[in-house]
Amino acid sequence: MTLVARVLALTALLLPAAAHAVVESSLDGINYELGQRGKPEAPGAPIACMDAVKAKLPNPEAFRWTRSTTRRVAEDAYSVVGNIEFMTASGETRKGDAQCDVMRAPGNTFIVPKIRLP
Repeated sequence: MTLVARVLALTALLLPAAAHAVVESSLDGINYELGQRGKPEAPGAPIACMDAVKAKLPNPEAFRWTRSTTRRVAEDAYSVVGNIEFMTASGETRKGDAQCDVMRAPGNTFIVPKIRLP
């Protein structure tokens, strides 16, 4: 087998593995070339935001979390916007959006350093 044939055979073996690694890294949402680390998914972030918003409202028993959107903004930091229905201190029912900054803490828990209420 000539040298050219060996190089072509080796390239044919390694190329699919390299292409698979590139596709895998692009699917998980992390750009390793830019130095992004941390987990792109955060299933506990909306729950942490919901609990924090509920604790801040005047009537937590009349609180309803209808839906939310989570966005990764930095390494282990997320922005959660939730659509809520709540009762004010005067007793009127309102709808609005609550926004939370959520950070991943040790032990795969989440903390909410900042809340923006409607």
